[in-house]
Amino acid sequence: MAASKKISIIYVVIGILWIFGSDKLMLLVGDQLDETQLAQLQLAKGVFFVLLTGLLLYMLIKKQYRYLDRKVKELELTNSKLEEERLKSEHAKNQLDQFILVAANDLAGPVRQSQGFLELFIRKNEANLPDKSMSFLRLTLDNFIRIKGVIQDLVTFSQLSEKETTHEKVDLNEVLEKVIHLNSKKIREHNIHLRKEVLPIVKGDFQRFTQLFDHLLNNAVKFRNPERILRVSVSATRAGDIHTLAVQDNGKGIAPEYLPRIFYVLQRYDDGFIKRGTGMGLAICKKIVEDVGGKIWATSVPGEGSTFFISFKAHEFFQP
Repeated sequence: MAASKKISIIYVVIGILWIFGSDKLMLLVGDQLDETQLAQLQLAKGVFFVLLTGLLLYMLIKKQYRYLDRKVKELELTNSKLEEERLKSEHAKNQLDQFILVAANDLAGPVRQSQGFLELFIRKNEANLPDKSMSFLRLTLDNFIRIKGVIQDLVTFSQLSEKETTHEKVDLNEVLEKVIHLNSKKIREHNIHLRKEVLPIVKGDFQRFTQLFDHLLNNAVKFRNPERILRVSVSATRAGDIHTLAVQDNGKGIAPEYLPRIFYVLQRYDDGFIKRGTGMGLAICKKIVEDVGGKIWATSVPGEGSTFFISFKAHEFFQP
């Protein structure tokens, strides 16, 4: 029972008992007293009732304050423990990020050198080696390139956690133009048809939004359907106080059972099978979007393509 209800019930019960009891007393002694004595008795009865109820309220309120004080101390202790655990977790995460950066830097040099030596060896000996040997060498070279990609994405993902998000004015039209320019060779080689609508001006980090669109474009290229021309469209809509970007492609699509997992590290699928790649591109996208208070999700129809949606609240946008 709530304390306020308990106090009210006790007060009402005592008040009723006092009224009946005091009235009964007045009936018993009333005939024996004159008017002055009767008035004094009525006054004393009223004062006594006020003192009694005041004392009762004081005791009940004091008891309630002790209870609240105990709960406040318990809450402060819990908050202190939570803050201590948060600091430990943050410290462990920072140590992990530092370890990733150091390990990535230590690995990058040998991998880059090994890749360079292998490329040089292949160029100089391609004409003298059997086709089977060349096939194994090219497969090894592909693995070196893939490892280098994993290292770079690990560094990128770690730096996203380490670096504070800036909140500057970013024109997404300029971001997309930069991404198109950076990938112009790839767009020509794969004959990608890219359609873009007018995009909003947002609040965030220009470099991170560039990484976001770059990963989404490269994801569309990676999962393209080789039997048809890849078409990618980038659009923006607004519904109430929500702005939504959509990056749509006509690639292979993603099976429904894999959609909930594609934004987590090392989740790589292609028609139900593990796809080569770093498996971190979409995880990086998720991190970038959530750092500015947005959400990212995808819909897909296997064989027809996928659409990646990014939504932001209106207050996250500058009006053009």
